[in-house]
Amino acid sequence: MKKTIGKIILTLSAVLFLSILPGTKAQAAIKTMPDGGLFDPSFYAATYNDVYKAFGMNEALLYQHYLLCGIKEKRLPYAGYVYPTPDELAASGTIITMPDGALFDPVYYAAKNPDVVNAVGILPASLYAHYLYCGAAEGRLPYEGAKASEVKLSFGTTFAMADAVTEADVIAAVRQAAMYRVTDLRVMSVWQGRLSQEAIEALIVAQAPYLKTAYGATIKVTDCKIYGLATNPTIETCVTLKFS
Repeated sequence: MKKTIGKIILTLSAVLFLSILPGTKAQAAIKTMPDGGLFDPSFYAATYNDVYKAFGMNEALLYQHYLLCGIKEKRLPYAGYVYPTPDELAASGTIITMPDGALFDPVYYAAKNPDVVNAVGILPASLYAHYLYCGAAEGRLPYEGAKASEVKLSFGTTFAMADAVTEADVIAAVRQAAMYRVTDLRVMSVWQGRLSQEAIEALIVAQAPYLKTAYGATIKVTDCKIYGLATNPTIETCVTLKFS
């Protein structure tokens, strides 16, 4: 179980916290990856020759190696990165804003969930990824005083819709849709500096194993529209569910 959780954490979103922490094969600058993490593929390949021999300059594979293996081996994602110490993590025990806009307290989460610490360690990135893909669905709180989702679906003629503000809202909407055997779900979120398109899609996809087991359902994100004000857009994510 611990290995499964750990693999999910590292594969899906292990470096979301990187953007808020303090000889080359090709020359490139530090990049912001799709999950919000910071990574320099040229530095990584040049610094770790074994990785370069295995994957060349394929940026996706280099980054995947960092997520799956590099973090555990304390390899650097870019020049100058410093892994936080346990004392530094403890000193940061306040609610923080993650790169996807979500609020999270890694110290609180670690203290309340020692089983998670045993499974994934104390890096804020890993703790947050566990919450994002497992903890929210299990009713774990991201920070002291956080409230569980109260989102409810509204039903149209051919589809259901949910207004999501938090990660827990997205999960609740998807699970309700499966419970009511909805085949067309639309998750609406006014960004407000919180849930990004990538975070919403990741949360939806992460529910697939649970929906398959609990409802015999498969789930797929079929479309995503962003419209409205550029400073505060509405994100509409369309989801298709199929039942066996």
